[in-house]
Amino acid sequence: MKSNNYNDKFTYLFEKYNIDIKNMKFLLAVSGGLDSICMFNFFLKNKLNFSVCHCNFNLREDSKKDLMLVKKLSKKHKVKFFSKNFDAKKNARKNKVSLQTAARNQRYKWFNNLLKENHIDLLCTAHHIDDNLETVIYNLSNSTGFRGIRGIQVLRGNVFRPLMNFNKKELIDYALTNNLEWREDSSNKLTKYSRNRIRLKIIPQLKKINNSLEKSVSDTSTNLSELEKFISFQISKLKKEYVDNLENGFKININKWKKKDYNFFLLKEYLNQLGFNYSQSDDIILSYNRISGKYYESEKFKLIIEREFVFLLNKNRNNYKINFSINKVGTYNLYERNIKFEIIDSSSFVLNKNRNVAQLDLNKLKFPLLIRNWKNGDSFKPLGMKKNKKVSDFLIDKKAPNYIKIFQCVILSDNKIVWLIDHQIHDEFKVSNKTEKVLSISIN
Repeated sequence: MKSNNYNDKFTYLFEKYNIDIKNMKFLLAVSGGLDSICMFNFFLKNKLNFSVCHCNFNLREDSKKDLMLVKKLSKKHKVKFFSKNFDAKKNARKNKVSLQTAARNQRYKWFNNLLKENHIDLLCTAHHIDDNLETVIYNLSNSTGFRGIRGIQVLRGNVFRPLMNFNKKELIDYALTNNLEWREDSSNKLTKYSRNRIRLKIIPQLKKINNSLEKSVSDTSTNLSELEKFISFQISKLKKEYVDNLENGFKININKWKKKDYNFFLLKEYLNQLGFNYSQSDDIILSYNRISGKYYESEKFKLIIEREFVFLLNKNRNNYKINFSINKVGTYNLYERNIKFEIIDSSSFVLNKNRNVAQLDLNKLKFPLLIRNWKNGDSFKPLGMKKNKKVSDFLIDKKAPNYIKIFQCVILSDNKIVWLIDHQIHDEFKVSNKTEKVLSISIN
């Protein structure tokens, strides 16, 4: 294929996805391999506004040569260049993930920072048709939904893949025709990696059955992308009807959802969007209406089954842990609420029976007070009772939902619970006719 036809093929995806090729700024992830060097050259030829970034994970002895090539090309063509060294092995051990996952997480975090700091519109990676084929086969060999066999998206969020119109043979032809210099990654030939085994062993066998395998999978990916849009539309309709927002997340009315989604196919896809894998989703659906209080976790959410509801709580508050001291009166933050401490003279004291207010005998308290989450084994003597009661039993008696219990806090004085917030004070700290000053605590 002639070079100008290749260029038309390159610009086609920009047009199809309405990407402003003249006015947008691009960040190219260039490893130094053939694919990304071809992408670099296409951007040069079309005189686009782009910068280049390169990650060095120091996993090969010759990885510095990759860096030097990309740096040399950027300098030669006066393209802004960013590079960073990563310790993927250390990150993998720390986060208990595979080396490939650790490397991916590190580089995309850095990419996003570069986009933000330099006001760049899109990150461009050099994935192509053959990469998509490998991805689909890899996902088929694992537990995956239709998104897995949909493959790699051309445009997803701020990531654009302009070479998804090319196969590997075309890129090799383009590189040779244009006398491009690139680096060969020796690790691509190691069959200990799953994707390499797929590329080197499995795909050649499949192509004996279907010589147009890449095109067949590419066409299927396109069709599944359209299916994804339809499914997302159906999920959005169900969300409007059966999902209610909470201050710390949201809840799903499973009984009502089921009337429109009897086999829970759409619910599984919705949970998958929220980071729960398909195995978790199956278990969640099996547990529904059977095991109240059971919970599951994704990266961003904690899911709790509570009778006919599923509660999804945001995990962006240091795992909901609260532990801080109160040394003086004033107003403090407790999750998304305000808790106020003030001292009242007994002569102006008026009893307030609101459960969001605690009125305590100041002279019986020792500062600093401590606010923390309740924990198993906690007990106190509820107002009007003669014996201590476990907080867990008190909450069960009050039929407090499990999703609320996660956020339940207590206030302590000298290691004694003086108030189970939003519920009851300790009987020993109540206001009496001998009280001189009252500590009033209110939360809203």
